Amino acid sequence: MLEMIFPLAIGFLMTFISIPFLIKYLTTRGEVGVERTGKKAFGVDTSKKNGTPSMGGIVFIPSSIITTLIVMFFCKTVSAGIIFFIVSFLSFGLIGFIDDALKVFYHRDEGFRFIPKLIAQIISAALITAALIFSRIPDKLTFSFLKILPFYFVIQFIFYLVWFVGWSNAANFVDGIDGLLAGIAILIFAGYGFIGLKNGLDLLVIFDFSVVGSLIAYLFFNKPKAKIFMGDSGSMALGAGMAINAIFLQNPWSLVWFGLILVIDTLSVMIQISVYHFFHVRIFPVAPLQHSFQKIGWSEWKIDATFWGIQLIITLIGVFVWTR
Repeated sequence: MLEMIFPLAIGFLMTFISIPFLIKYLTTRGEVGVERTGKKAFGVDTSKKNGTPSMGGIVFIPSSIITTLIVMFFCKTVSAGIIFFIVSFLSFGLIGFIDDALKVFYHRDEGFRFIPKLIAQIISAALITAALIFSRIPDKLTFSFLKILPFYFVIQFIFYLVWFVGWSNAANFVDGIDGLLAGIAILIFAGYGFIGLKNGLDLLVIFDFSVVGSLIAYLFFNKPKAKIFMGDSGSMALGAGMAINAIFLQNPWSLVWFGLILVIDTLSVMIQISVYHFFHVRIFPVAPLQHSFQKIGWSEWKIDATFWGIQLIITLIGVFVWTR
């Protein structure tokens, strides 16, 4: 139980104390995300968000990692597996940071362009995947009947690439409504943390509740109307953190359930783009899906409450199923 309480408390305190300094620094410099400068993003007027700084992920990511290492040291939990969590969190967080920095400090609307960003994600995912395969982490992500094939490792490699890139982008799609992704991520990581607690997986419990504690503190500043935005540095790292969680918990396909909102949100974008490209028809008022509710007049608090409530039900069912 201490492996749950300590990281929760330390992660919360580190982030809660640090966030105001980042807000003050960015606000004083006048460095705010160009995507929030009054444009009608997703067909919704965002002018009231003018002057709100971004890049909140650069606080809760290191807070989560440092908290994990501190608690591991004092609880004498030794596991080389922590390297995979740190590398996944930091590498995808760094890609998001570059995107944020280009928008915030260099005022480039587009930020990290799509192709270079995708290449960076693939390289990061490839390094993590290679390390996972060579360290012989038990593999339950790919289909077992394919293991008889001589080139199975190629299938495995490609699948892991898609897994990491896919989940990091899925989390990124959900971000955009104040507090939405932070609340959903808290519930997902808490759910996996409880599964880890039930199965005696101390490393996973410590890491997951370090993230939960840090995100709860961050949510105090990110709830509507937000004082700071997460930025790609936070959302992409959270997606990669969810992906590595599924691998180490050996409940890999459970992430499709726990991350159901992320899956639906991503599908809404893919469907919208594909149908509009071929038929010039919009299936949804706006994609990602949460912005459709925003466009028809729902407040951000109402959207948050609805999505968080759905995620809570998903998480409770998931924890019940995977801890039986």
